[in-house]
Amino acid sequence: MTIETPVATPDKKSILTKGRGFLIALSIAVGVAAVAAWIALGVGLYMDVSRQTRIILAVVAAVATEALFWSIAATLGLSVLEARKRIWKKITGRGRAEA
Repeated sequence: MTIETPVATPDKKSILTKGRGFLIALSIAVGVAAVAAWIALGVGLYMDVSRQTRIILAVVAAVATEALFWSIAATLGLSVLEARKRIWKKITGRGRAEA
């Protein structure tokens, strides 16, 4: 009589690990878009484009930068968001205990 031992299978990646890989890829893609938006704004300023075009380029660069921040925050976790709240409370003075 022989006893068969189960063959150890490698652990499959958890959903969290798979999701984190997606978030890292998303952050990289958004980072590339943000850098491209800022380069476009710089080129626009260098070429002395119209005021309306400058405003559009600045808004696109700002939104891309904000998207980059939030995608990185999602990748790193909620603690980054909590730290940002604490920083803004210190800067703006909100949440300070009144004497």
